[in-house]
Amino acid sequence: METHTSSVAAHYEQNELFDSIRQALRDAGKDLHALTIDDLSAIDEVHTRGREATVEVADLVSFTPELNVLDVGSGIGGPARYIARTFGCRVTGIDLTPAFCDAATKLTELVDLQDQVSFQVGSALDMPFENASFDLVWTIQMQMNIADKPALYREMARVLRPGGRLVFQDIVAGPGGPIHTPVPWASEPGQSFLAMPGDLRAMIAGAGFEELSWRDASDAHRVSYAEGDRKSAARNASGASKPDGPPPLGIHLVLGPGTPEKRANTKRNLMEDRVGYVQGLFRKPD
Repeated sequence: METHTSSVAAHYEQNELFDSIRQALRDAGKDLHALTIDDLSAIDEVHTRGREATVEVADLVSFTPELNVLDVGSGIGGPARYIARTFGCRVTGIDLTPAFCDAATKLTELVDLQDQVSFQVGSALDMPFENASFDLVWTIQMQMNIADKPALYREMARVLRPGGRLVFQDIVAGPGGPIHTPVPWASEPGQSFLAMPGDLRAMIAGAGFEELSWRDASDAHRVSYAEGDRKSAARNASGASKPDGPPPLGIHLVLGPGTPEKRANTKRNLMEDRVGYVQGLFRKPD
């Protein structure tokens, strides 16, 4: 593991995370005996634009039920469950944070997907899987905490079968300068390692991948923020009362203390061109 790994793990760790989510589901009026992946989407899509981005990344791949998928940096499992439920394939998630894997496993049981989806604690730089174990590696916004990105993509290539694919959405560095912290992935600058888009692209290719698709998704994220601002302004103009505090169910349960500041800084970093978003599809040669 890298020298900053313990610091990153401490940034993400949340005590009694699943218990907090389960109570929030009850408070939000959800039936825990008839729960769906859509009931969880407000909490388990812990990346920018949530389910909308998950669907966009999935659309880059031709999914079939026989695919064996690895979700690297699986969080509490929202994208893994979406893939399994939507396409019928098998998904294995790996994440550095024990509380995330525990919550992911228990939430998966609540939506009756435990036969298709599983999670385990581990480092993305030293994954406990045999060579050529998976048909697809999927990852959304996790490499920001990895300094040795060439090693990360070599490890992803190792666990992929020949002809297998890597698909992702990730945050990259922008020309606007260092990021404002805290953000969802880093409490302090020493936990964040962003690469410029061209450098990230080259590192993936350097691990032996062939590029199939690459697109800048930054504008889509800016539009999403602008739409959120428009809706908020409309509510204020209508005189609608603002609720006290966050709703029972939301990503504040996962992001922990300081969630409003973390989210505000994410938006500010994007608007000031300090970060950008990319989506890509790569192939491991036969």
